[in-house]
Amino acid sequence: MTSSAISLFDRLPPNIFAILHGANARRAWELLERLAIQYFGPDNELPYPDGYLHSDITKEIERFLLDKGWEIDDDEGVGQTINIKANYLLARLVESGWLCEDKVGGRLFITMKPVVSRFFEMLHQFAAEGPPMIGGNIQVVHAQMKSVVENPREQAAGFVTAAKLCTQLIGSLNSTAFRVRDLMQEIVKEKEIHLFVRRFFSEHISQIYIRDFKELRTENHPLRHRMDILALVDEVARNEPSRSLLLQGYRDLPGTKLGEEEVMLERDIERFHRLMTIERFLERMDRIIETVYQQANAYLAYRLKATERIESIIADTIDAATRVDSLGLTIEGNILSPRPLVNEDHLYLPSQRRPKPAPLACKKREMTPVERAMHQLRKAMIANRDTSAAELRLYVEQNLPEGVTLSAADLPTGTVKDLAAQMALSHLAAIATYDLGKFRNDRLLRNLGFVVESVPGERVDTEFFNMPNFTVRRERKSNAT
Repeated sequence: MTSSAISLFDRLPPNIFAILHGANARRAWELLERLAIQYFGPDNELPYPDGYLHSDITKEIERFLLDKGWEIDDDEGVGQTINIKANYLLARLVESGWLCEDKVGGRLFITMKPVVSRFFEMLHQFAAEGPPMIGGNIQVVHAQMKSVVENPREQAAGFVTAAKLCTQLIGSLNSTAFRVRDLMQEIVKEKEIHLFVRRFFSEHISQIYIRDFKELRTENHPLRHRMDILALVDEVARNEPSRSLLLQGYRDLPGTKLGEEEVMLERDIERFHRLMTIERFLERMDRIIETVYQQANAYLAYRLKATERIESIIADTIDAATRVDSLGLTIEGNILSPRPLVNEDHLYLPSQRRPKPAPLACKKREMTPVERAMHQLRKAMIANRDTSAAELRLYVEQNLPEGVTLSAADLPTGTVKDLAAQMALSHLAAIATYDLGKFRNDRLLRNLGFVVESVPGERVDTEFFNMPNFTVRRERKSNAT
């Protein structure tokens, strides 16, 4: 982290978390929620321009103490009146930075700074946030992309927001899968079976799943729109004049540097294409949930059997004690004598040795003509798509004389190998332009024997592709390294 990076405590008071620890951490958060919602929320109007009177906030804290109580951290707080405790808590809130105290004339006013209010809203939303709804997010992205297609330049900010929402959606699916596993570890800690069953069916199914998990694979679920979303993205980002208008909208966004709009657009397109991985995340979640179900069923069956055995032992004990009392005898020692430590019933039965299977002769399997042809075809496909440094150097040497410079549109594309080389050279041009450090630090990229450079802001139409324009210049042998 560089010295110029912004820290969390450059925006917030350094002691803001001081009150949220110890035995009263949960009560302190409830007190903050109560004050923020009733006094400092967005729907509350200040009775005075300078905030609320000190006495009004103190009385609200007193009411909270009467409702919730407060654990005394030391002996000094024993015997204090509720008013003294309320003033002490208000002073701690002011000292930690949650509230701000100002003296105007002869009166004290209490307010909450806007940045602290925003921070509380984020924490409150995080604490109250339920399982995500994939359908709602997909609908938002779909509607936004329709607006982008109609007006690419004006809706460039919406295009960026929709791309980020796709990334957040995939991230929420990933985190939800891990939350299911963590929940199982908490559920098995329950001592009572009825609590275990209640938590399993209420929390594990209703609260931790995605809220619309059951409808994900139905025909009417909005997830069916993901292919339409990708089609709209390709329509507006790959075709003219929509692409040019969208790039102009990117240039108009605050903080965009000149020449970076192409990279930003390609990055957002990749974010949209992450929608294709939703099915993989859902299948993985299905496997995890199935495992948790099996663990829960096994654990529940064990707990039920163990409880039944204990209940039967208790019933036998009561019956034995009743019969002894009816016979006029006294109970001496243990009713249930301990089992002997060494008993033949505890020994394992000898394992039966299985006969060793007869060894089979190894037989070499020969490929069928179809398999041999498919194998040769795969080898040819891999060879034609080889874009190693040696293959790129050979492609340039075969098609460019020494010292000659060609643009992307002039490069020969007669074979699949030529097309693969053309795409690899386009990728190298982007690296050389936007990630020069990687290009310089890679020994293979420095010693190719040719120079490839991107032409900023230009695109060309080749026979098969529409791509950013670039040039390739073969170096002379005397200058090559």
